[in-house]
This record gives sequence, structure tokens and C-alpha cells, in this order.
Amino acid sequence: MILRRLAKAIAEQNWFTVLLELVIVVLGIFIGLRVTEWNDDRKLRQQEAVYLELLRNDAATMRTQVEVRKARREAWAETMLAALSGLENCDQSSGSMKAVEETLESYQSGPGISIVDATYNEMVSSGSLARVADQELKRSIVTTFSDLNVLNARLGSFRVSIPVVDSIVWKRVAYSFDATGRASASFDMQAICGDAELRNAVVEMIDIQLDSVTTFRVALEQIDGLLAALDASAPASSSP
Repeated sequence: MILRRLAKAIAEQNWFTVLLELVIVVLGIFIGLRVTEWNDDRKLRQQEAVYLELLRNDAATMRTQVEVRKARREAWAETMLAALSGLENCDQSSGSMKAVEETLESYQSGPGISIVDATYNEMVSSGSLARVADQELKRSIVTTFSDLNVLNARLGSFRVSIPVVDSIVWKRVAYSFDATGRASASFDMQAICGDAELRNAVVEMIDIQLDSVTTFRVALEQIDGLLAALDASAPASSSP
């Protein structure tokens, strides 16, 4: 219809009508492009809101796991301190013996940070992270996951002395498994309580736990910062 009118106006050299029709065509194209752009942007913001909500769930899950593991390391450190005191004083009371036994049975255990990064990796691979509108939030997301990987590597580095500790402990302790499949340690308290080398090994075990507690505390601070940034951006990210 517009093309027919435009052709007729040109044939009649009605330049005002030609100009008017061209303005209508250009305006229509412009409006159509703007509507398409607005719809595309709305879809991206909706997708971003979904991703950020999933990311918040992941961060909350990580926080719970890190808090549990930090508390476990703190408990291990307390048990190992009690074991060290028992060895230093040759205390053969049931409480001291139990602390030494638990220390010798659990010192090798040391799970790190379980980084829940499926959503983060999908955001990176799909380009959704690059399109996050809030630049501060984007920076917080990238920094948090990068720092968590660094902290995990640090946790692993604390265990570099474990082979040395093993070489000391295994000469003095007999290990087996109980009926539940749990490792059990057998030792002569009277024989090992005066062993300075073994006590030093326990000191190293304690040091590993305390360093790990500090690292988990830093990880919690990182995750809390990300959760705060996600919460602060929630109204903007959830708007259509």
C-alpha cells in the first residue's frame, strides 16, 4: 500500500507526499527496531535475573558447607590441643586417651571448599556474565570465585607436611579398621607420651587446623560479600 502510494506520488512529482511517505517508512522501521531491541533487552534481563537467583542459591549452599567445615576444623583443633596436653603430661585419663586416639585417627582428614560453580561456569560460557548490567556485581562475582579457588589451593598447601607427620606417627601407632569401617589407632600412651618428635607432629597437626580455620573464615567473608552484592542488586535484576 505504501509503496503503491509512493510510486504514484513520484510519477505525479508530488514531492511533499513522497517525503511524507518516506518519513512514515523510516519511522516505522525505526520503531520496529526499537521494539525488537527492547524485547531482546527484556529477555536478557529476565535471563539475568534467573541466573543471579541460581547463583545466590549456589553461594548460600557454599556458605553452609564452609561454615560446617570451619566448625569441624575448630573442633579438631580443640581435640588436638587436648591430645597435646595429654602427651605432655602423660595423662592417661579416659578424656586424654580419647583425645589422643581421635587425633591420631583423624589428622589426615581435611576436606577443602566445595566450590559450587555450575551456574557461574554456565554464565561465563554462555556470555551471560559479560552482559550483567551491574558492573560492581559482575566484578564481585568474578572476584569471589577466583578467590575461592585461590583459598582452596592454599588449604591444599597446608598439607605439604602431612607425609613428614605420617612418617613419624606410623612408626609409633598401629592402625586398623573397626566393624563400621572406621579407622582405629592403637598405641601405648606410656611409651609415646615422652616422645618429643611425636608431640612436634601433633603441634604440626594443630597448626594445619588453625591455618585452615583462618582460611575458611576468609572464604566465608568472600561468600558473604557476594551474597550482599546479589541481594543489593535483586530489585534491579528482577525487574522486567
